[in-house]
Amino acid sequence: MKTRAQFFTILAFAFLAITGVSQIHAQGGKTPDVVFLFIGQSNMAGRAAIEAEDEGVIPGALLWNIGEKKWEPAEAPFNRYSPHRKELSMQRLNPGPSFAKAWLAANPGKTIGIVCSVRGGTKIEEWEKGREKPFPLYDSAIAATKEALAAGGAKLGGILWHQGEGNSGAAAAYPEKLSRLVETLRQEFGNPALPFVFGQIGQWNPDYAAFNTMIVEQPARIPHSACVRTDGLTNIDDAHFDSKSQRELGRRYFDAWKSLQ
Repeated sequence: MKTRAQFFTILAFAFLAITGVSQIHAQGGKTPDVVFLFIGQSNMAGRAAIEAEDEGVIPGALLWNIGEKKWEPAEAPFNRYSPHRKELSMQRLNPGPSFAKAWLAANPGKTIGIVCSVRGGTKIEEWEKGREKPFPLYDSAIAATKEALAAGGAKLGGILWHQGEGNSGAAAAYPEKLSRLVETLRQEFGNPALPFVFGQIGQWNPDYAAFNTMIVEQPARIPHSACVRTDGLTNIDDAHFDSKSQRELGRRYFDAWKSLQ
């Protein structure tokens, strides 16, 4: 009897140890049903003010804490855990919260997970696989996403890429670089049809006109991709969307992603 009791005691401790490890990765025991990776430059990091309607935890949404390798309740700013972000005070409202809310509204009872690994002021060339300087942006984003997926067994629903201001003066060379980035990312996750959504940059800036004309043509070149238009969106400076427009941008990203389903 003593041996039998010892066996069940050991079994109980083993169960607690296993579930304890799981809880390290899942806030409140929750893990997402689907995960999205957010990458790009400053408008994806978020430079718009976080206003009253943007504050607080988003029910049903989880944000991957890249440093601590665990899921946490999601709240703005979403780029707070990017290992290569600029100072925390610069991380504000991005399209993430409104994208998450739109996805949740369309998927009641489900949980969405966000991995946000963004660095403002970057060019697409800085997101090449294996590039280490000035930052290993690509490799860090891939590692974080794979860890997040492993923590809960969720699937990767898509990648949202908002970048272009840094390449707006060389729009003609961008399509090849974007195609190569998408192909490499899909190879990383073993899914040649992984949804990839990108967007126009601010239409208020005439210097961005050539880029915006070029980028809307890319879904014809890149299968299973979609482009978000920025018609009517407004700004806080030459490059950045204001809070109202970031909310709308997130909803448009969701609509574009949904069109690929």
